[in-house]
Amino acid sequence: MGKKQIKTVCWRKFLESKGCLYNRTKSSHEHWKCPNCFRTITFHGHHKEVPEFHIKTNLMTMDVTFEEFLKWVEENC
Repeated sequence: MGKKQIKTVCWRKFLESKGCLYNRTKSSHEHWKCPNCFRTITFHGHHKEVPEFHIKTNLMTMDVTFEEFLKWVEENC
């Protein structure tokens, strides 16, 4: 099974569904603030897709498993 690439539009939709709010863009990185997260969620917003590694790192910050995220993607994107 290869690495997953998630569309940036879908990733933003997921963040919004979790109550995260767009904070700012610095250089090419979007920064989002999520409730109960100890760090800001950061990713390259100008790309069409977000790499699996970036998704997994941000999901750890959100205390969400990759499997939970993929299930959400199947149902909502």
